[in-house]
Order: sequence, then C-alpha cells, then structure tokens
Amino acid sequence: MVNATPTTTASDRAVASVRSLLDRAVASAFVCARPEAVPPLTATRWAWRLAGLYHLTHSTPTLLGLAAERFAAAGRSVLANWARERAREESHHDRLALRDLRDLGYDALRVVERVRPATAIRLVEYFERSVHAFDPIGCVGYAYAIERLAMTVREPDIRAVEAILPAGTRATRCLRVHSAAGSDGDHVADTLLAVARLTVGEQTRIAEAARDTAVLCFTPAPAGPPSDLDIEALLAPCRLH
Repeated sequence: MVNATPTTTASDRAVASVRSLLDRAVASAFVCARPEAVPPLTATRWAWRLAGLYHLTHSTPTLLGLAAERFAAAGRSVLANWARERAREESHHDRLALRDLRDLGYDALRVVERVRPATAIRLVEYFERSVHAFDPIGCVGYAYAIERLAMTVREPDIRAVEAILPAGTRATRCLRVHSAAGSDGDHVADTLLAVARLTVGEQTRIAEAARDTAVLCFTPAPAGPPSDLDIEALLAPCRLH
C-alpha cells in the first residue's frame, strides 16, 4: 500500500507567501527595540500597561466597523467581510482591561481618563489615520502586526505578570485574550487567508503598514518610560477605598 502524502495547494502556497511577507515586515522593526530601557515590571507599571491595553482595545470595534463600511462601499468584499468579522470579535475586549484595573483596586474609568500611555496613543492615532485614509487598507497591516506580536506572549509570560501582582488578583484577563493563549492565533490565520486573495500591490501596502505599526510598538517614547513614582502620582486619585 502506498501512503498518501498531503499535497500543497496553490492556496496554501499563497498563504505561506503572504505569511512570510508580513512576518518579515514585522520582524524588520525589531532593530528599533531597546529592551535595556524597559523598566522592571511592577504592579504599578502593570496598571499603566492595562490603561494602554484599554485604549487599544476600545478603539478597535468602532474603527474596524468604519473600515468595513468603506471597503463595502468600494466593492471590496473580501476586506469588508474581514473588517466586519474582526470588529465583531473584538467587541467588549476593553471591558476586560477595566475589570483588571478594578481587580488592582482602581476606579477603572477614572484611570483610563487620566492615563494615556504614549505608545498606545501613537498606535491608536496611526490606526485612525489608516482607516480615514484615501485607501483604508493600512488598517489590515495594523491589525496583523498587533495580533502577530500578541502571539509572542505565552503562558510563562502571563504567569510572570501574575507573580508580581497582589495575591488573589485576577488582573490578566485582557492579556490572556490578547496572547498565544487567546484567539489572536486564529485572527492572524484569518487575516492571512483574506490577504492572500488580494493583489500583489495591496499585499505590499499591507506589509508596509504592518512594518510601520511594529516600529511604533518598539520605538521608545522620546521622553522615555515614566518612573513608578510618576505612575503612582497619576493613579493615586483613582484608588478605591
């Protein structure tokens, strides 16, 4: 008996090619990273990061919903369906960050009003510009980069965060959803399937946006990261008693 071997279809090859293109684009931004400049994680600094996660996740459903409308109006059904489905899947993830902040003992809504981490805000502004651009296709590259980088966060990374939090605190809900433990792997796969159906020119523009997004993720803020004392001063009025 001859053992059957899986065959690689044209569709498989197209997806593999797009994955290579987009992953190279994201990886090209690694040169901007300055890991030595990243302060050690503390419970205070985790609250700061949760505020950033809130701003990122809060913007996503609305902006992707608008992108879906614009793609549909232009007759670009593949991208319209992609954006519409992604907007649905990302709905209410901002609530996870708010729950995490409450678990840390903060008035969560007050925190996210006061705390606007520079990197998160730069990313949201880039996302907004992409969606409102003459061709909103850059938002696909933005989404791919954000979710592909989220996949690098694995269970040991999540446990390392939990280890510095007060005992009994469940303040990693948002992180778990946006990690290798969550749904971002499926989202990346779905995005690759959609992008593989586009023209080479469209794929190139998506790769450029993925690179630009990753650069924003890795480039330190000009003023450098705030100190724990600076963050504590911002958070102090938000403490629940």
